[in-house]
Amino acid sequence: MYICICNALTDRDVKSAIQTGASSVPKVYSANQCKPQCGKCGCSIRNLLREMKTSPQPA
Repeated sequence: MYICICNALTDRDVKSAIQTGASSVPKVYSANQCKPQCGKCGCSIRNLLREMKTSPQPA
């Protein structure tokens, strides 16, 4: 599913960035070599950051 239409970032792109250490919205953009455009996706990225922080990580 697309999270950021402006930069064509999918939920997989965002989750991958988070798994490799991105801990904030700007760091997710940076990990995907892009910059925020309209900003509408910020809430969705923050939600994924929270979800992945609180969910147990596979061993």
